[in-house]
Amino acid sequence: MLSTRHDGVLNLLNRFDDEIYFKIVQLEGYAVRGALILGTEKAVIFDTLSRPYDMVEYEKIIGNRELSIIYSHADWDHIWGTAGVTRPIKSIIAHRLCFKRFSHDVPETLKEYQKNQPELYNSVKLIPPDVVFDYELEIDLGGMTLQINRLAGHTEDSIVCFIPEKGILLAGDSVETPFPCINKNSPITNWITELEKWEDNTKLKTVIPAHGATGGPEIITQNLKYLNDLINEKEIEITESLTSFYKETHAENIAYVSAQKISGKLEL
Repeated sequence: MLSTRHDGVLNLLNRFDDEIYFKIVQLEGYAVRGALILGTEKAVIFDTLSRPYDMVEYEKIIGNRELSIIYSHADWDHIWGTAGVTRPIKSIIAHRLCFKRFSHDVPETLKEYQKNQPELYNSVKLIPPDVVFDYELEIDLGGMTLQINRLAGHTEDSIVCFIPEKGILLAGDSVETPFPCINKNSPITNWITELEKWEDNTKLKTVIPAHGATGGPEIITQNLKYLNDLINEKEIEITESLTSFYKETHAENIAYVSAQKISGKLEL
């Protein structure tokens, strides 16, 4: 594992195997994880994380492979590092709704961060996707396949990426440890339905969330239990060791579920 710091922000580059590397960036209150996937002919960066510097170590690993980028969704900590990729980019792939977000909340969020923390975020340049899809897309990297599927849940534009040859699911924010983060407009019923499909997938061996510990299919089971318990208003044990970020997130999750029930948006 290679550890570096830039402007006080901790970056970790972790080699998973010969073909997959993870990049972990420690942000305020939590960490975010992206991935580099190497085929024999092509490479893919799955999420460019929060700043251009986050992409620096990838350059020497990619070699002469054709490079594409995948955005798991358009939240800031997954897409702001793209300008740090200095080599030619064949395509930037995302869900169609991710592209739409670059016209409203994405630039608004960047403007706020650059105002409050210019030393960290003035180097960020927004680069939207140029290849969009609605439901699924498959990429042959040479010796390895990426199956990209929509999983509307955490956000409407969320996607996941499955590597069938390895049984690995790059989950973005669709699952998380210790539990997922719900947004005001999260389609929770669809989220649960789609996660149940992945829970039943016997080819799935390893789950890589963007936030929290990695593991096996049990991560999906834990996330499903949490979401169902919230909907059914069951007591959820929150340990004292939980970080303040996740304690606040849990309170927000309860509030968002309650609001969706009151409005009739949440179908039970």
